[in-house]
Amino acid sequence: MAPTKYHRFRDGQRCDECGARQWYAQDAIRYCRNGHRLEGFAEHEADEDAFGTQGKVSRRKKEPRKKVAVKLTGDEGRELYLEALQLILLRLVQRLVREKQFPEDFEEIVRALWALRVRNLPLRESGGPRKKGGSDGYASSAALSSQSEGGFGSSSDFDLSDATTAPWAPRAGRRWRLPKLVDTLALCYLGCLVRRLPATMADFCGWAQKGELDYLAALNSIPRNVRDRLPADYHRALQVRDHIPPGRLQTAVQELVISFKANFDTVFPPLNYVPILIRFITDLTLPIELYVAVKCIAEILQTDYAYPTEGRKIRTMENPEILLIALVVVSTKLLYPLDGVERAPRSREDPRSMKVDWTRWQEIMQKDTNESSANLLNGEEYKVTSDDVLTMDGAKLDDFMDWFEKMWIDDHDPKTAERIREPFENQQRSSERSNQREQSNEDGSRDMVRHRYAALNSSMKVIEPVSNPEDVDEEDREDKEDKEDKKPTRDCCLVWRTEEDLPDAAKAFYSKAAALAAIPLSTLMRGATQVERRLELWCIQQARHTQDKGKGKEIVIR
Repeated sequence: MAPTKYHRFRDGQRCDECGARQWYAQDAIRYCRNGHRLEGFAEHEADEDAFGTQGKVSRRKKEPRKKVAVKLTGDEGRELYLEALQLILLRLVQRLVREKQFPEDFEEIVRALWALRVRNLPLRESGGPRKKGGSDGYASSAALSSQSEGGFGSSSDFDLSDATTAPWAPRAGRRWRLPKLVDTLALCYLGCLVRRLPATMADFCGWAQKGELDYLAALNSIPRNVRDRLPADYHRALQVRDHIPPGRLQTAVQELVISFKANFDTVFPPLNYVPILIRFITDLTLPIELYVAVKCIAEILQTDYAYPTEGRKIRTMENPEILLIALVVVSTKLLYPLDGVERAPRSREDPRSMKVDWTRWQEIMQKDTNESSANLLNGEEYKVTSDDVLTMDGAKLDDFMDWFEKMWIDDHDPKTAERIREPFENQQRSSERSNQREQSNEDGSRDMVRHRYAALNSSMKVIEPVSNPEDVDEEDREDKEDKEDKKPTRDCCLVWRTEEDLPDAAKAFYSKAAALAAIPLSTLMRGATQVERRLELWCIQQARHTQDKGKGKEIVIR
């Protein structure tokens, strides 16, 4: 007789009568070890239809519940938004001090400007009612309304001529609008004005565009628990598109300057224009004689490069940086004409005795762009289109993916970020080599400027002076009379009011100057036209004063 085979009960089960933990089967009936019959247990032969039904049983795991953060509304939502904006501003200042070698007291200056910016906002103390007042340092406060920062991305042209002091005049019960993301850059720029640092708005736009400042993807740098509690309106206010439209920062700075004057009687110092002017001239590869010409025209216009704070309407040329680049453009037109017409100088001391070959100038400026064509230009990745991606080589595609990962992939959905990074893991990144190349280019920037000027000087020609226009030959005089309506005189400077009026060389020069100042081309043309009009009025006035003495000089701008 075969020995009895005992089995163990499942965990937690036993015989109800004796508590035995083992059982055995006999005649398809189960008994405990002590012989007590177990109710509810019966064996049966598995038929063919039940084949495979006694396999491993798997249970579906319950999906973890996602905790949905409660969105703050009203005063609490606005206060959290300002705290997030304040954190972005703090990180901008720290990057400027740590990486751009700004002075240590720069943070205190921006801190004071931020405190003024939020002082007239209605504050709400913790656990108490709202009150109107101020706070020191990076204050936490609330406001009554907000405007989306992302809304400006639909327009790339900001007209500074629309700026006016009327909306900022102090009135009873009037309060400031809620600050926007662009105000963080504007406050940093105003801190440079206070500290007399030669940083331009184009510098700030370039640093933000290249990712050297946490601005374009500033929303991703905010802690996740803060983002989850921000209302949708404030999410849009902290989101920008892939670039800063030209002229956007200039408009924000002008509004802040006017508002500080209207609310606190605060006046900012003039622009430290000398190093900026030298940068404009060297970056455009222009003869250094332009420096004296710009200084002379600035004295004629009696400008001090300070931001205007009075008047019902502010003209484009009254913006200091726009005025400075407009003076460079107008001086270039006067000394080295861009219309292709050769104007004889009056003497060898006349700056017009040297002629710039503008065709050669375009080749010089384009050469640097062609040399860096192997990689995407840092800061211009946003210009890549879907068609460009299909035809890109490996180096440019790596540059674009690095920029995309750095700017737009956050921790909001980690699985999405992992799926995007997975195809590119364990691959050699050519962008690392391009970063080293960019660093070496920065180290050799002086050599690049020297090579540019060497190429420009070799292409310049000397023009023989003509002391008196009456000394020309009769044949030349007849040709001149035939072309009088087509060819401007020596002391005449044509005015180009629209982009369509620009000759090829002038269009290339104007476009380069506008990009250097981070403003739209139409804004630069408007500012240059206003400067030329002021200069024309001064010439007419001077001619009237000297007419009786026979020393009048006719200078006509049309």
